[in-house]
Amino acid sequence: MRYRPLLFVVLFAACSSPRKEAPEHTLPPEWAPHEAVWFTYTGIAIDTVLDRMLMELDTTTLAVCVIDGDSIAQRIRARWDSLGIAPDRYRVEIAVDSLLSPVVRDAGPIFLRKPDGTLAVLDADWNYYGDLDNLVGSPDHLLAFEDSFPTMLARRMGLPVVHSDLVIEGGAVEVNGAGVLLQVEAVTMQRNPGWSRDSMEHELKRVLGVRDIIWLKEGPADDMWYLEPRIHGNVFNQGTGGHVDEFCRFVNDSTVLLAWPDEADLTDSVQLITGQRMDVNLRILERFRDREGRALNIIKVPTPDTEFHDHVLTSRRSYDRMLMMRYEDLHEGDSIRYIPAASYLNFLITNGRVFAPAYWHEGKPSSMKEKDARVLEVLNKLFPDRSVVQVDPRAINWRGGGVHCWTQQQPLVKE
Repeated sequence: MRYRPLLFVVLFAACSSPRKEAPEHTLPPEWAPHEAVWFTYTGIAIDTVLDRMLMELDTTTLAVCVIDGDSIAQRIRARWDSLGIAPDRYRVEIAVDSLLSPVVRDAGPIFLRKPDGTLAVLDADWNYYGDLDNLVGSPDHLLAFEDSFPTMLARRMGLPVVHSDLVIEGGAVEVNGAGVLLQVEAVTMQRNPGWSRDSMEHELKRVLGVRDIIWLKEGPADDMWYLEPRIHGNVFNQGTGGHVDEFCRFVNDSTVLLAWPDEADLTDSVQLITGQRMDVNLRILERFRDREGRALNIIKVPTPDTEFHDHVLTSRRSYDRMLMMRYEDLHEGDSIRYIPAASYLNFLITNGRVFAPAYWHEGKPSSMKEKDARVLEVLNKLFPDRSVVQVDPRAINWRGGGVHCWTQQQPLVKE
C-alpha cells in the first residue's frame, strides 16, 4: 500500500507530459522527390505549353495525363510521338466525364504522405471556386462528378482517401515541409462561409499535417475572383480571387518568395493595387516566427508587366454575357480592357527542373526581358541542383491560371 501514492504520481506524470505524435498524414513540400507530375490535356491552345514542359521534364519524373475520352488519347499519343516523347515517359488516365475545371491542381487529387511513407489522396469539398449559388449554371451531374474526381482516381490507384468537408483547392495551399501552411483569407474564407477561422484551422491541420498557419490577406489584382472580375473602371480579369501560388511561395523551410511590383510599375493602376495588397502581406510574413523563434527569409520577386487587351463586348461570348449580367453599366458594344492573370511565382518544381514563367519575346518592352532575367537569377541561386526552364505561360494565363495551376505533383513513396 505504501507504494501506491508514488505509483499514482508516476502514472499522472506520464499521462500529463506532452507527447509529440506524428500526424496521420502530411502534405510534402513541392521540392520533395516526385514519382510523377499530373496534368490535364484538353486539346486546346494551352496544351502547347504542357507539351513544352513534358519535352523538358527530367527522366526521373513520370507524366500522368488526365483526359476525358479515347479520341483525345489518340491525338495525344500521335502528337507526342511526333515530338519525340517516348511512350514510357507518360501514362494516360481516361476520366469518365469531362472536368468542369481542367485545372488538375485545384479540383484533382492532392497527394498526402502517411507516417509509413505510403500515399493517400485528399478529397476535399468542391464548390467550383466559390460559386456558392451555382451562378455559372453548371449541371448537377457534372458538379457531382468533379467533387468526386479525386476519390475516383484514388480508387483507380489503390490509394486510401482522406475526406474533408472543407473546400481546399490545391493552388490555395502552400507548405514549407516543416509544419507551416500559407493560407489566403480572401480565398479560404470565401469558399467556406459556414466555418469559423478556428474550425478551418483545425481541419487544415488535421488533413495536411501542419502545426502553424500564416493567414495572408489578398492576392494580386490580376487574379480577381471570376464572378466579380472588375478590377476598376473598364479593366477586367478572371481568376481565383487570390490563390497563394500566384504571389507567395516557399522554396525551402525558411525562405518565401513574395510578388512585389517595381517602383516604376506603380504608375500602372493595376500594379498599384497589387503593391498595396503585397505590402499588407509582407507585414504579416515579417511578424511570423516559427516554433524555434526563427523569422522567415523573405525574397521579393517582380511582377510581370501588365498586358492590357482591348475588347468589345459581344453576347456571343459567355464571358461577355456574364459581365453584362453582372454589371448594369455594361452593354453590347462597350469597350473594356482585359488583363490575363500573370505571375512569375506560378512555377512548378520537379525532381530536376523548375518550370518558371517568362514573358518577353521579340517586340515586347525591354522591361519584360530584364524581369525575366532577374527571376531566372533568383531561381538559379535557390535551386542550384535543378535546371530552371523558362516557358511562356500566356496561353494558360488567358484561362485564369499558370503552369503550376495546370499540374500537380505526386510524391515518391518512401521505403
